[in-house]
Amino acid sequence: MFKFLLFDLDGTLLQVDMRTFLKEYFRQLGVHLSPVIDPEELKEHLEFATYQMIVNQNPEKTNKEVFWEVFIDLVNLPQDYLESLIDEFYRDRFKNLMPYTQCKPEAPQVMDQAEALNYQLVLATNPVFPSSAIYQRMQWGGVDRYDYRLVTTYENMHFCKPNPCYYLEILEKVGAKPEECLMIGNDVDDDLCAAEVGIKTYLVEDFLINRNQRPFEVDYRGKLKDLPEFLKEAAGASRRT
Repeated sequence: MFKFLLFDLDGTLLQVDMRTFLKEYFRQLGVHLSPVIDPEELKEHLEFATYQMIVNQNPEKTNKEVFWEVFIDLVNLPQDYLESLIDEFYRDRFKNLMPYTQCKPEAPQVMDQAEALNYQLVLATNPVFPSSAIYQRMQWGGVDRYDYRLVTTYENMHFCKPNPCYYLEILEKVGAKPEECLMIGNDVDDDLCAAEVGIKTYLVEDFLINRNQRPFEVDYRGKLKDLPEFLKEAAGASRRT
């Protein structure tokens, strides 16, 4: 049935309450940058620049380019200087956020099964973070060692969830057709919108997020622990056809 599996990260493969995580993230980054930016102003500017990434519709600019154009205009400091400080934070201090996450033992089991069944893997996390932050969270979840065709980061993507163009860009980058793909995630808004471009969806119910409590349709749903058997059955159905 499927050749490509697109996996969300936060809340799907890695247990994390993003509200608590982001609160501590802003606090620690604020401390790190406090010699040059007031922490409250930093939080406000980061949120606004991130929002501009999410609503961006310009395919000529990566998420990183959109972010820094907006952020530098707000803080009025040299980009090279600020970027080096933030890189330092991700290199030396981001690991302090690991206790605000929890490894899900089922996640590596799912990925092991997916690789054994020769699925092509995509780590389809919302690309609002630099690659360093994303790969560290993949390590925390025990899902960093797999052979991904693509890991979406703010450096290599031009759109964010829940923009359907995000999923179209993934299809283009990995050379896949929508009907060959399954998006696996826990967020009704961010992950199920893959259906708008013809991608089938699997809603992971372990930490289901439905911010607006809206009705939704999904092709498949279940716990993360149910996925290995589901993938096995899907692979068997594909071979029979």
